[in-house]
Amino acid sequence: MTDSTDTRTYWNATAEAPDFPSLAGDLSVDVAIIGGGIVGVTAARLIKDAGLTVALVEARRVGRQVTGKSTAKMTSQHGILYQTLVRKFGEDKARLYAEAQEAGIRRIEALARTHGIEADIEPRAAYVYTNDDSYVSQIEKEVEVAQRLGLPATLTRETGLPFDVLAAMRWDGQAQFHPTKYVAGLAATVPGEGSHVFENSRVLDYEPTKVVTDRGTVTARHVVMATHLPLGQVGMYYAMNYPMAEPVIAAPIGRIPPGMYKNAEQPGHSIRTHQSNGKTYAIVAGNHFKPGHPDDEKTYMADIERWLAEHFEAGPVEYRWVNEDYSAMDSAPFVGWSSSGGDGYLVATGFAAWGISNGTAAAMIIADLGQGRDNPWLAMFDAARIKPVAGAPEFIKENAEVAAHLVSGYLSRKPKSFDELAPGDAAIMKVGGENVAAFKDEEGKVHAVSAVCTHMGCIVGWNGTDRTWDCPCHGSRFELSGEVIHGPATKPLGAHITG
Repeated sequence: MTDSTDTRTYWNATAEAPDFPSLAGDLSVDVAIIGGGIVGVTAARLIKDAGLTVALVEARRVGRQVTGKSTAKMTSQHGILYQTLVRKFGEDKARLYAEAQEAGIRRIEALARTHGIEADIEPRAAYVYTNDDSYVSQIEKEVEVAQRLGLPATLTRETGLPFDVLAAMRWDGQAQFHPTKYVAGLAATVPGEGSHVFENSRVLDYEPTKVVTDRGTVTARHVVMATHLPLGQVGMYYAMNYPMAEPVIAAPIGRIPPGMYKNAEQPGHSIRTHQSNGKTYAIVAGNHFKPGHPDDEKTYMADIERWLAEHFEAGPVEYRWVNEDYSAMDSAPFVGWSSSGGDGYLVATGFAAWGISNGTAAAMIIADLGQGRDNPWLAMFDAARIKPVAGAPEFIKENAEVAAHLVSGYLSRKPKSFDELAPGDAAIMKVGGENVAAFKDEEGKVHAVSAVCTHMGCIVGWNGTDRTWDCPCHGSRFELSGEVIHGPATKPLGAHITG
């Protein structure tokens, strides 16, 4: 089945991605990978390069889920992060993070070049700027820290933006690309010589040496969970990361900035460009919000549309979607073995919306571990690390909000019947004592499913942009039909009979 949200992203609409077969029957390989985004596909390619066999199993379409919803900046510039990493982990480990990001960028370039992938890679400087006095000193400090870590950062006020800024940092040697073309193109190089890529093959059960779908089983020496957040209860990463969503739009523009940009203050505005059909499009992302909160979604979507039109001579917005990622409680991704004994799953999660360089670096770590080799970056990213106290206060607050949501859900209004829904409206309501998620389409048909997320029992919320049900607690997303888009949930929302 094709993801009905696929073509709502600019990247998926502008890429001719190859089709891969569904898994049919049982097979055995060295490494099985669940998830066909940038982590899973890159790891598959690197593992095959090492002479091992691999089977990648994707529930929907390769490269068209989280990676195909990103802004696709190839950059080691991750907002104002490095001073936080130094404070929490020390300068040596922060330097490992920096080295991993730069290596991730170079690996994307090398893989695209080696395999002849037309990924629209364009060198661009990356900027973080501010027009808020309170952020000027933070930007100055970030440049100082980044330079000590060996990163290509400089302080400037010249950005190429159509408005003045108080301060900015510029990072050279960065790039932007087309994520769907790259990931799908790289996936096409994997099949053969005992290796496989399967689409439309949802994993229903799993063990550290086996993955099970409704059409067949893959047995392996190791299983990689490249699934955005590990499935089910694996590693309890749902309790160490919190989900974050952001609105994204694409529109043609007449005023074209020469770099990639992100502001330091809120509301957030991120912009990069891409050329298609003789036009230059801006890809703009906005402020982060908790998934399934429709009021915040509308507010921040409207904000980036206004901001783009005000500054860049934008035409009508042609694509709107919501991207989602996870932020780790201590500000660093979890990559590696899910247990300290090295006998669990290989995992990668918590990229905090910087999944292109982080995801590629994570795949490089996973490929090493899958071969029984050490990786020096693991000292920074170790997925089995003890949770540091430094991240605890914010996470305690976040989990308190999650606990409240488990009880009450996010209910902006509570209609008592489907008849009260207008065409195009969605709501969580009580029907027969049950929490029901209902949407009435433009033809008046009601789509109703259980509002209880099948992962941990939270109440889902409405995503009006993508027309999905999103879980605010741990980030699972579901189609109107209740089908899982991505986990950690593995089971669909329960059916509800509307009449």
